Amino acid sequence: MNMNKNIKKIVLTGLMTALVFLATSIIKIPSTHGYIHFGDGFIFLSVLILGPFYGAFASGVGSMLADLFSQFAQWALPTLIVKSLMALAMGLIIRQQTKKQAFISIGSVIVIWASFFIMIKNALSRTVRFSIDNLAGTMEESAENVTKMASDVQLILTVAIIVFLVLVFVLSYWIKKKHSTTGFGPVTILGMLSGGACMVIGYYITEYVLYGNPVSPVFSVPMNLVQFITGIVITSLVAPTLLKVSPIINGELRR
Repeated sequence: MNMNKNIKKIVLTGLMTALVFLATSIIKIPSTHGYIHFGDGFIFLSVLILGPFYGAFASGVGSMLADLFSQFAQWALPTLIVKSLMALAMGLIIRQQTKKQAFISIGSVIVIWASFFIMIKNALSRTVRFSIDNLAGTMEESAENVTKMASDVQLILTVAIIVFLVLVFVLSYWIKKKHSTTGFGPVTILGMLSGGACMVIGYYITEYVLYGNPVSPVFSVPMNLVQFITGIVITSLVAPTLLKVSPIINGELRR
């Protein structure tokens, strides 16, 4: 039984690695320092099928290969780390079996997500106020364009904070009313939100390290938000049917 389970997991891991690679590679929309894609949806699906650890492998390796075979090869190692952590965060949350654990996760995600948004909003505001010419030079844009872009990003970040908090409170109510935290439901959506938050923060830190500027990576945040929200939509449409036919769910053989 264990050998049969392991063989199926290895085969499915290879398949999901390939699907993550293809979904990331086929449709690319240029972004500030890279591109956005549909790969996050298949990362979420990988975790739902394979669980946190095999899902992290498929997500990290598939995404890394997509970078290696593109003009963004310098992002391969950061992508391996960020996407693996993204999948791991989601997988560990959806494995929780009690409502208490789910509510602890909700509190942690709120604190981390809100703190991150407040930090980058304040950093952007200070830079626009006091160092707009330096920021414009770094981004190779005019000061006027950067000011407009900063205003747009500030609005998007404000809306994102509000929408995120509303979603989390809705999920909290749903979890409280729902008798089970298993299957495709509120905890799964919470897991995807947590994984998406990990990805957005991870790429912000990566750009900060690579380019040595804490503010210019802020302009990549809105597109990363669009990317993982698109992934949630794809997963929400596909997962209910996929989980009915998959021989393995959350890393375990179907009973």
